[in-house]
Amino acid sequence: MSGARKGFRHCARCERNRAERFFTPRGKICESCKRTARSAATHESRVRATYGLLPGEYDRLFRLQGGRCAICGGTRKQRLSVDHCHKSQLVRGLLCRMCNGRLLTAAKDRPGVLRAAAQYLDDPPAPRLIGRRFYQGK
Repeated sequence: MSGARKGFRHCARCERNRAERFFTPRGKICESCKRTARSAATHESRVRATYGLLPGEYDRLFRLQGGRCAICGGTRKQRLSVDHCHKSQLVRGLLCRMCNGRLLTAAKDRPGVLRAAAQYLDDPPAPRLIGRRFYQGK
């Protein structure tokens, strides 16, 4: 408890001086750190049971992807989702919730739809067919 003010304790995990209320009577780790550890253990057991990822494989894949969504490259406050093929059950990578829950879901995992969407964005038909028009809404 060296260095901690009266009514505070030093957390052995996050190394912050926290108010006594964050600790159990004889605890050395604050409740925030305990909650984070429980959450990580729960997540690891869930991805193992659901996707067959071995301990540490989610974190390894996360690091190998640079901590970013494999499609949009974005980072999010929430964990990235484990994406898998619904036909083969193959784990494909980690995606943000927008890409996993909306983009791939809307395309129904059909690469042709996504290629067509990319083509549409690269070369939309309206300017070619009727000329350039611009959105007038507010």
